[in-house]
Amino acid sequence: MSRRRGPRAPIRLNALDRAIGFFAPQRAVLRGAARFVLSAASGYAGARRDRSATKGWAAKAGASADYETLPDLDILRARSRDLVRNDPLARSAVTTKVVNVIGPGHVLRPEVDADRLGLTPELAEEWEALALDIWTDWAWSTDCDITRHQTFAELEDLVYRSRLQSGDCFVVRRFKTRKGRLLATALQVIEADRLSNPNWAADTETLAGGVEMDADGAPIAYHFADRYALDRHGAGAPTWTRVPAYDANGRKLVLHIHGPRERPDMTRYVPMLAPVIEGLKQRSRYTEAELMAAVVSAIFAIATKSEDGDLSEALARLATSKGAATADKSEITLTEPGLVYDLMPGEEVQNFAPNRPNPQFGSFIDAVAREVGAGTDLPFELLVKQFQASYSASRAAMEMAWQFFRADRELHVSQFCAPVYEDVITEAVARGLLKAPGLLTNPLRRQAWLGAAWMGPARPTIDPVKDATADEKYLDMGVTSLTRVAAERFGTDYRTVRRRRALDGTDEREASRAPAPAQGPAEESAQQSDDDKTDGNDQEKPDAD
Repeated sequence: MSRRRGPRAPIRLNALDRAIGFFAPQRAVLRGAARFVLSAASGYAGARRDRSATKGWAAKAGASADYETLPDLDILRARSRDLVRNDPLARSAVTTKVVNVIGPGHVLRPEVDADRLGLTPELAEEWEALALDIWTDWAWSTDCDITRHQTFAELEDLVYRSRLQSGDCFVVRRFKTRKGRLLATALQVIEADRLSNPNWAADTETLAGGVEMDADGAPIAYHFADRYALDRHGAGAPTWTRVPAYDANGRKLVLHIHGPRERPDMTRYVPMLAPVIEGLKQRSRYTEAELMAAVVSAIFAIATKSEDGDLSEALARLATSKGAATADKSEITLTEPGLVYDLMPGEEVQNFAPNRPNPQFGSFIDAVAREVGAGTDLPFELLVKQFQASYSASRAAMEMAWQFFRADRELHVSQFCAPVYEDVITEAVARGLLKAPGLLTNPLRRQAWLGAAWMGPARPTIDPVKDATADEKYLDMGVTSLTRVAAERFGTDYRTVRRRRALDGTDEREASRAPAPAQGPAEESAQQSDDDKTDGNDQEKPDAD
């Protein structure tokens, strides 16, 4: 049994088809037939070319990621930053992610592979403690920043925030010897705008977006301009510096910080707000219009009609009397509530009912906010900082957000934190501050020496008591550890907590307040037997006659 297709829309001729039909009618017929066949052969509605909803779709088949991304990056970055500066919802999206992914900065815990290195637990713990001391001395000082403005935790915030607003960010490893410092490693953070082709040359197969690549598409160098394109305080035209991607030992010299790679052969990355820029701007304009309409409605009280009245002149005189130097009759601002104005001759107000504030304003804005949240991987409740739904719905939103935060945190650690820790420990070993045989020569032993755990902000929670009960049950089941619970719930290292509890005497005080252990059946039976003996011995003997 054959299935008949529905009627197709007629093939419409464009200007080129009509021109060809005028000079070569047969050629025009063939073109129209071919177009009809292509339209009829489409099995997906989204691929149809004869529907009004899709025929104007400008998506290009066969375009690479760079072809679709690089030409729009400048304007996307500029609009993204403008929204973050001026739009509360855009700023909330960026700030919420920064707070939950970076927070006050990641806490480091070195974890060497003692078995592979042949170390005893005592020696491994001693090495880890010294490595942590060296890292802390470096990371807690502003000397880790080439500009001496920020600590490592503050650099984390800057790098991640810049990545969200600009799409990507770059960190160059520098060496700067400074008096009183153990190490010379320093970091230079460079914003995405300064990475570009020298003299803004066109992209090629081996140079795109300022990234120089080999035949396999791997980066081999980055070209950084010494200033931004719109800066005018510098002398002369901008100059570019070519920075190798790797140093002589094969270690990364430039860290490219970006979001997940969505397509192969992708060189540069778009801001987080790119999919929702238009919606955010339209929402902002609508909010401003509604706010202005409400203000005007509140100010405008009543208008009167008179033969010699001139509203524009009266308002101009009023504006001048309020302190303005001049007042333009074509641009009048209402600044005082409850004013009464004269109208022009022949004019009158009919049924003045502004209906402001708009009763549908809140629900419409919330609907737009939900779309923004979906486009930025943020639940609506976290985006607008309101938890008015049920407990289960709010908890589901928090759990979903945590999945996104955890994935972003892992990406940030692998791209930024771990490579920087590797550079710091490598320099410490090279200077003799740490002994790590094989770290500089053997890749496997290097990996064993550089093991580390990074603990970020605590996991968001709605009911801490219920979460603590669940953690206790998981510990009893043996499916988690105190180290993981301390890291997720409090963002700290359990070894530090245990050491602090020992110093504070917390464990001893809890042990002294603990109730006596419950008696088992055997102990209860023995106790009962002793009681019986005691009772028998305590009985009074009868008096002897």
